[in-house]
Amino acid sequence: MTTGLRRVILLCLGILGGLAAWPLTELIVGIQARFPSYLIFVAVLGAAVGLLMGAFFGSAAGIFARVGSRILVGMVVGALVGLIGGIIGLLVGQAVLFLIGGLFLNSYRSFQTVGLPIARAIGWAFLGIFVGAAEGIRAASAKKLGIGLIGGLIGGLIGGFALEYSRLYLPEFLPFRLIGLVVLGLAIGLFYGIIERSMAFGTLRVLNGRLKGKEFILNEARIRIGRARRNQITLEPYEKLADRQVQIRFRKGEALLTNLEPKYPVLVNDRPVKEHRLKYEDVLKIGSAKLFYSYE
Repeated sequence: MTTGLRRVILLCLGILGGLAAWPLTELIVGIQARFPSYLIFVAVLGAAVGLLMGAFFGSAAGIFARVGSRILVGMVVGALVGLIGGIIGLLVGQAVLFLIGGLFLNSYRSFQTVGLPIARAIGWAFLGIFVGAAEGIRAASAKKLGIGLIGGLIGGLIGGFALEYSRLYLPEFLPFRLIGLVVLGLAIGLFYGIIERSMAFGTLRVLNGRLKGKEFILNEARIRIGRARRNQITLEPYEKLADRQVQIRFRKGEALLTNLEPKYPVLVNDRPVKEHRLKYEDVLKIGSAKLFYSYE
């Protein structure tokens, strides 16, 4: 899987998240009068959107790795984190509205077109933060957590503005919430992908065998490579390597490769190594697999 295809998948997951959240959102809005308070209504609405968005984005890592069990675990973690984020996010939006609402009391129009969208967009940004951070929480990775926080924040904020202004300027158009939710999901996916690439340590591209052409983004401080599916990079189709063969640690701008299983040799540029400081354009031979280390 190339990095370009990876980004397309993130965008598709955002679209699917928005599509899935729309009917539930319409249902909740339709029964708004039955809620005992507006804050409870807002919390339930946020929880519903966050749960579904989180579930779809949470599946991304498993899809990239082609590991079914990781997809399921990611969806569960993503749904739970997204649910919490949705509740917190939309309640934060209400709190911001309370704080800045007084600035717009003299003009109903400015309140509707500026104050309310700003406050609610901030709430959606908080939801985006939680949705983006779900994979970092699942993987217990500070690097992935940072990527998710920044990507989710930017995407949630931009998508939140799109959602709120679609409500204002497309009020007669039935699926205006659908458009807004799809844009929200797209924005989170888009900016997660952009931030992930900008903060990554590089990529490993497979040069041979069944996974030829597949690219692995190195977005964690410690990457383990081997045949077992619990590794960040799984080379299951290849021979002459252990379940956990290689570890790459990134620290202070350096990438240190360590062979964890001396039984099988690991080569860098055709030279056997136990430990090696990687440089861009190095070619790794791990078992029968060859990988090219590059910035992009």
